[in-house]
This record gives sequence, structure tokens and C-alpha cells, in this order.
Amino acid sequence: MIKERSYEELIKASYSNLSNSEKKVADYILLNGHEVTKLSLCDLAQEISISEPTIIRFAKHIGLSGYSELKLKIMKDWGKKTVSNTDDSLLIDLHIGPEDKLEDLPEKVINITIKGLHDTLNIFNTDNFKKAISVISSANRIDIFGVGNSASIAQDFISKLIRIGLTARFYADNHLQQLSCLSLTNDDVVIAITHSGSTKDVIDTLKLAKEAGATTIALTNYKASLISKYADIELLTGDYETTFYSETMVSRISQLAIVDMLYMGILLSDYEKYTKRLDRVNVLVESKNY
Repeated sequence: MIKERSYEELIKASYSNLSNSEKKVADYILLNGHEVTKLSLCDLAQEISISEPTIIRFAKHIGLSGYSELKLKIMKDWGKKTVSNTDDSLLIDLHIGPEDKLEDLPEKVINITIKGLHDTLNIFNTDNFKKAISVISSANRIDIFGVGNSASIAQDFISKLIRIGLTARFYADNHLQQLSCLSLTNDDVVIAITHSGSTKDVIDTLKLAKEAGATTIALTNYKASLISKYADIELLTGDYETTFYSETMVSRISQLAIVDMLYMGILLSDYEKYTKRLDRVNVLVESKNY
């Protein structure tokens, strides 16, 4: 049974395709939630300083008929949260601050991670996931780009792809990343990993890859509109915000989860072929143990 998406999930799943004015509506609703239901269409338009038709277009863009249905959707979702029997451990304050005790951190970090993963799963686009698996598994060459925290995720992905016999590369140096794009063809795939979606080096590199004719994939958060311009396929994570730098930790876990999804999806696309390759890898690895 397919779970009905909440208004928050509908907004996040459509966010990268919204116009700038529609994103103002999205940001306001995500921030204020149930309070929006107290506002008329006119009041909300004045509050955000945009036109009433923009709000209606926004509602239709996320799959609703208009502002009235949007308000009903928000009220319905708010009611579900109010009466749900959610595990109390997930209702604690997930923000981390200087007043926190060391003994409380393990539970908080785990719950932050759970919330971030659920946020990502709830907006996950299965069609894009299937497309990504298809183009990656059939690519002549796979280049993966990422800088900073994203570089470690790119290296993890490279390791997995090489294990199953795919031709995959990663360059830590951005200059080499961009040089490698010059020899890309229509048979190649480039995957850019960036949580913010606004890292200049990664965006410029993906642009070069797209201009060279490669199929481009962006693994980023749902608000990342800049890199979306150059991505043929988007795989989006949630953007669960917490304090004390932990949003970066959550994004890393969510991106690693998507990498694992892609890896397992590629294995399933030709189970016999890839498992045979993994068997040879396992023999090699075992030979290196004492």
C-alpha cells in the first residue's frame, strides 16, 4: 500500500521545479505549518508579498487543486500528528546545544539520523531512481564528483562500483575533474554529489559534463535549484535542519543511504553477472587475510 504524502513531502518533492516566487510560498508554509490555515488567500499573499495567482499555481504544482485543498491538506496532516501514537523517544528536542549532557548525545544523534532518513525516504522519487540505475549500469564510463564532505561519499560509491566491475573514476582535484569532462561522450554518466547544491566547483564540473553529452545525475537536497539546471536525473535528500553542524552529519548519512540504494539496485538489475564478479572480489580479499 502506497503511503499518502503529507503536504511537507509534496512540497519538498516538487521544490526544485518551482519558480522563485513559488519557492517563497513553499518556504513560508514549511516554516509556519498549521498557522497558514488561519490565513485567507489574500492574507497569505500579503504576508509573503506575492500575488494570489502565484499561490494557486504553487498549490497546483505540488499536485493539489488550489489554496482551499492546500489548507485542508495542512489541517488533515496536522490532525494526524496531533493524535498519532509516535514513540516518545522521537518527540524529544533534536537540537543540540551547549546545555546538552554527554549521556544524552547518543540518543539525540540516532534520532536526528532517523528523522533525516525518513525525510529523505518520504520524498524519494522512484522513477528517477530506476532511471539512474539503468544509465549507470549501462554506462561506458562513470565519473563521480564531490568536494569536502561529499568527496568521501564519492569515494565510497567508486569503491562499490569498481567491486562489481564497472568503469568508475573519482578525482579529488577539481581541476582534474573538469579536465576529465572534456573526453566524455553520450555513452558516459557523471554523478555530482553536493548537499547544498550550490558548490561552485561541482556545479561548473557538472555543466561541463552535460555540455560534453554525458548523462548527468545530481545527488543533492531538495532545495538545490542551482545544480538542478545541469542534472538530467535528480536524487534528492531531505534537508532536516538542526543546530551545531549536525545537518551536515545527517545529509552525509542520507546520501550514503542513496549510494547504497543505487549499488543494490545495480546488483539486482543483473543479479547473476554482478554476484559472480563479487565472488571473485571476495576470493581476492580473503587471500589478503592472515
